[in-house]
Amino acid sequence: MWVSNWLSNTKQRVVINGTHSDCVTVTSGVPQWSVLGPILFNIFINDLVEGLHSKISIFADDTKLCKVFNTEEDSFLLQRDLDRLEAWAENWQKMFNTDKCKVMQMERNNASHPYILNGKTLGNTDM
Repeated sequence: MWVSNWLSNTKQRVVINGTHSDCVTVTSGVPQWSVLGPILFNIFINDLVEGLHSKISIFADDTKLCKVFNTEEDSFLLQRDLDRLEAWAENWQKMFNTDKCKVMQMERNNASHPYILNGKTLGNTDM
């Protein structure tokens, strides 16, 4: 109840050089620079990893999938994991920025497969 009250009926305004905007009600999000912000974020993304075959690394708003390829099926599993992330994001009304999403292959002998997220083929990178 305390967290609900803390997040409800919050107002904000912008102040620049002593001039301020009108106050508006905040309808979503967690106040920045709060102690509870990181905790609530972790609770929010808690189910992101469910059902994934790839290893996943999450730090703040940065998510990385890592998959070792042993068979041709592994590329299918990686695409399925991307599809699951897309479904999760749609369910929570969030979106991955596909312009920042890249595929990096660590071995030269790997066959290059196109991977798709949000209907967009992801670019490749070597860094």
